Amino acid sequence: MEDQIENLISKTVKDLSRRIGFNFEDLNVEKKIGPEEQEIFIVRIKSDDDCSSLLDDKGKSLRAFEYIVRMLVIKESNQKIGLVIDLNNFLEKRNSRISELARLVAKRVRATQKSFVLSPMSAYERRLVHLELAALPGVRTESVGEEPKRRVVIKPGQ
Repeated sequence: MEDQIENLISKTVKDLSRRIGFNFEDLNVEKKIGPEEQEIFIVRIKSDDDCSSLLDDKGKSLRAFEYIVRMLVIKESNQKIGLVIDLNNFLEKRNSRISELARLVAKRVRATQKSFVLSPMSAYERRLVHLELAALPGVRTESVGEEPKRRVVIKPGQ
């Protein structure tokens, strides 16, 4: 069944990409086990095409593309899936930048003992910050505000 899901994901990404005029050289689908033992399918795409239309402001178009693929796969398979699409390592690089930002701000908060409010982030990005700083002594994190302007506050802690 898992091979069928992986094949369906691959076919769906290829079909949708072709329809929007996006070409890529390589596509790899792998399955990982996420929190609470849920299956998450990671789609890694490599492309020499101009990807700026999908890699716009914080990858919003890529997230929309991912959402459409997920909905089409769920409809076709009648199976709920977790799906992440990473184009030219955009997501991996963004995750690294967010984690680095969180560590730098945490260092500043510990030094000054003053809270710092990060700019609005998606739920996924906020979770990255919380996880990155969870085990770091001297700081604590909290999400505040309402979507789409929900933010992480990094505060001095015990």
